[in-house]
Amino acid sequence: MATIKPGSSVLVKVVKAPTNAAATKTIVRLLSKDKTVMKENKRQRQIRKRLYAPQPRGGRTYGGYIVKQHPVKGVIGEQGTITASLDVLQDLKSVERFVEVSAA
Repeated sequence: MATIKPGSSVLVKVVKAPTNAAATKTIVRLLSKDKTVMKENKRQRQIRKRLYAPQPRGGRTYGGYIVKQHPVKGVIGEQGTITASLDVLQDLKSVERFVEVSAA
């Protein structure tokens, strides 16, 4: 972890189940920076936008909201390649007991 330089690509793999909700959220946020996950989020966003069809009810638009399906859950075995910026390195340090970080 100490040898990783900012701006380099790193492979992050979840090796232990997070013990609290904050760690899970941090891991999900980190893994969501992977290009394949970002592409899936964009695809889902386009589907939600296309299917958004609220109906007028009582003079206002009502309904049509579609809940986002998260492609990353932060469970054991998930992995992703991300760019190690300064904020990413701080987040990785806070969850280092749950993830394995290696150079990509």
